[in-house]
Amino acid sequence: MNTNPSVITGSVCTADKQPVAEARVYFVAGPVALPDITTLTDSAGKFSLSAPVDGTYQIGCTVDGFEPATASVAITKGENAQLEISLKR
Repeated sequence: MNTNPSVITGSVCTADKQPVAEARVYFVAGPVALPDITTLTDSAGKFSLSAPVDGTYQIGCTVDGFEPATASVAITKGENAQLEISLKR
């Protein structure tokens, strides 16, 4: 039995595909109550969040100078998911 959490990995970029560093990425909603966890993107715009159970998660992203954005991703327990969030000015 796999008890490891699934991981949502992804990237945050501008509409013209430039990476966005230090964007705040966090859970907006999920299949269970989630703690207030925020991660920052690295210099390449990459991030990762652990998803405790399978289901659909809504991920939010904010950074100064851009409109807030959200995206949804479905997780199957024990599998990882990729997500790309595109920000608009």
